[in-house]
Amino acid sequence: MAIYVYDGTQKTPKNYIGVRVAVSINGKLHQKWFKGETDTTEAKTIERQWKFEQQLYRSKKSRERKEPAKNSAYVTGVAGIKMKFIVNISRRKSISRSYTPVFLVSGSTNSQRFQKRFNIKRLGFDLAWLKACQYASEKYGQTLFDKMLIKKPSVRQFHIIYRWQRKQGHDIPKHRLPNELLISD
Repeated sequence: MAIYVYDGTQKTPKNYIGVRVAVSINGKLHQKWFKGETDTTEAKTIERQWKFEQQLYRSKKSRERKEPAKNSAYVTGVAGIKMKFIVNISRRKSISRSYTPVFLVSGSTNSQRFQKRFNIKRLGFDLAWLKACQYASEKYGQTLFDKMLIKKPSVRQFHIIYRWQRKQGHDIPKHRLPNELLISD
């Protein structure tokens, strides 16, 4: 409550008697004192106005705080399934990296995390997508399978992912692109 009634029994400077309205808006305290009064009707009116201003400011800040939607190169159009090159690091005699194009299904159900990769190079783009959708529908619900399957992304999106990951410092050889892209190019 932002209305305080002082009747002389509270500890205040100079034994103040009256009503005080106090509302914080944008980190600034707005307050008004009604000396000698005990009627709170005017104080309630001012409090409602200030609370309204406070709510307007909060909703404005909330809208500004929300992050804009990020357009990731890895997005497939199906929640929980991403497409990317994963890095396999081998540390035998020297460190070597190999890159594999995959559909990555990850998420959680019933507080249990899961993650599974479907190798596009080994399975082929279409079969890897089918298996990723099957796995995701097992985890999220069988009724979603047809909807997921229809949203299959274009294999050409790997050109975007390839450029994106190379900009981030990954040295991905061109022959690691999906076979369907290598054949069409």
